Amino acid sequence: MEFSSSLYVYKLKPGQCRVKNLEYDFVVSSDANGFRNGIRTSNYYDIAVIGDSFAHGVGVADDQTFSSILESTYHYQTIDLAIGSYATMRELEVLGEYGKDAKYVVVQYCDNDYGENLASLRLSKEDFRSQVETAWRGLIATYHEGKAQGYRKPIQDLGVMLRDHSYMSKSAWRSSAKLGRPMEQEAAAFAQVLARYRPLLEGKRVIIFEAAMWGENSPKFAATFGSELSKIDWLKYKLLNTADILGYEDYFFLDDHITTRGHRKLADVLAREITQWESTDPIIKNR
Repeated sequence: MEFSSSLYVYKLKPGQCRVKNLEYDFVVSSDANGFRNGIRTSNYYDIAVIGDSFAHGVGVADDQTFSSILESTYHYQTIDLAIGSYATMRELEVLGEYGKDAKYVVVQYCDNDYGENLASLRLSKEDFRSQVETAWRGLIATYHEGKAQGYRKPIQDLGVMLRDHSYMSKSAWRSSAKLGRPMEQEAAAFAQVLARYRPLLEGKRVIIFEAAMWGENSPKFAATFGSELSKIDWLKYKLLNTADILGYEDYFFLDDHITTRGHRKLADVLAREITQWESTDPIIKNR
């Protein structure tokens, strides 16, 4: 990654980067603008995808992301503008700079966007950007400190967890994760951020879905977010309930991201929704 003077604070360095973990080994190909479009051969696009690491495609190869499948299988020209940790305002800032000509915008939401969405509504743009950069420079420093310790770091972390009993079964964690999520407040903050970008979004068709960590997608997502978005009378949108689309088996076991199977499911559903929209009122030309 590299820092930028723009409001989205950072993006990827152009080129390739290999990411290897216990559960996956893949290469990220970034274009000249710093987004995961290195395999694309055309500058033309009809669909822009914005989101965080789920839409970016952590854990899968370049040609296995749902963005790539929308283009290779369904022939919808698509650019992926998602970067890990972005929340809604930064995603829309990127869209305005690199995807403003899109006819369809796919917005991937995550429950951890809520805190940053609140900050983006509360702070000035200058203070918001400063806060994000300071936080990320701190995370980078912590990462390098841990990496310098080598294998001592995970062993030390495991020892602390065992000592403090700071662990639970996955089933118990899933049960606890369902409690206390402020869905109405999340929806209100999300809608308020979108409403600020009327000049960018008006006239486009927007498809919104949730990708929560480890498959904890809320069955209430479409209803609660739809209630708030319906107040924005100029917005043309559809909401997908990923609780009905993705299961726990569509996520890695240790890592919290979506597997190749999950990306394929998302691409299939998104293509179906876009095709239905196009069948009644086509706006994509020369497919």
